[in-house]
Amino acid sequence: MATEFELSVSGTTKNLLDSIAVLADQKINLSTVATARVGERFVVKFITGDDEEVRRTFMKADIPFKERPVLVVTVHNRPGEWLKVARCLVSSGVEINASYLLSQNGPTMKFVYVVDSYEKAKNVAKQIAECSID
Repeated sequence: MATEFELSVSGTTKNLLDSIAVLADQKINLSTVATARVGERFVVKFITGDDEEVRRTFMKADIPFKERPVLVVTVHNRPGEWLKVARCLVSSGVEINASYLLSQNGPTMKFVYVVDSYEKAKNVAKQIAECSID
């Protein structure tokens, strides 16, 4: 299971960078990161390989954060694979709130699915041929 962390930061872009810099200071590497301005705030979402260290670092720095489990699915690197997984999830009653490419490595790709029911989504994805869950 992977964890997606989220920060919501008010102020300038510098405030956003200062908030996420505490991870770099602790040598925590980001596997993926996305940022957006939403109204008067910046939102940054990311995945790392060290969830516990992220939690400790943010708590120590008194930086509020959210976290949620996300489904990471490895598929063949060919057209339609993201759609195949997405359709299976949706037809099984799983709502997809967001999705994005995590990595591409030769014959495989990893996609992140942010879903309303992680356990249900995990069970559905396990039943899809040629698909593995990280």
